[in-house]
Amino acid sequence: MLTLLLTLLATTALTHATPATHHKRSVTCLKVGATATATWTNSAGKTCTYTGVVGSNYGTNSAGGEYSCNGRCGAGCTGLGLGNVYTQDCWSHDICSYFNNASGGASDPNCGAAFAAARDDFLLGLVEGCSQTNPSDAAVKPTTQPVCS
Repeated sequence: MLTLLLTLLATTALTHATPATHHKRSVTCLKVGATATATWTNSAGKTCTYTGVVGSNYGTNSAGGEYSCNGRCGAGCTGLGLGNVYTQDCWSHDICSYFNNASGGASDPNCGAAFAAARDDFLLGLVEGCSQTNPSDAAVKPTTQPVCS
């Protein structure tokens, strides 16, 4: 775990030093059960948005990724994370990843910038007071799709 944290800290420092699609470097906490809008830029350069419920459980996507506790910084409800932190950037990354079957972290063509934007949230969200109790909802697939324009 220490190696992972050091790697994230190093890549976060590099991300701060170079321009990226997401320029904002701050942590915005989200409340489980609240409605939030995820935003990301896809590989075609279009801005995509999706509005849903923070902490939702979409089950697995078509690539087999597990998407419970959407918006939590870390994999699903139980994956590696520093507390059960829910933030705007982690929400955007989770939703982008679910709909785009993302993989490869920052190198993913659709969700890489969202991943990079969520790094500081993963590292600092606990300190910023974004940790809360994970929901335990049953999996329900989303009924709407993102809008990209």
